[in-house]
Amino acid sequence: MNNMKAFWNFAKRRLAKFNDLRDDVFLLHLKECEFRYDSRGTNLFRLLTKLVK
Repeated sequence: MNNMKAFWNFAKRRLAKFNDLRDDVFLLHLKECEFRYDSRGTNLFRLLTKLVK
């Protein structure tokens, strides 16, 4: 339960940056928050470089 609360607090802080977020793109932004939260300890540069190769 604490992990869910931590994620939701993280997502709310990120999504608050977008004013008037449209319904059709909300899920995309939420999935991005999920990816960022799940990979917060990962070197994203290395991951993205591996994906590009």
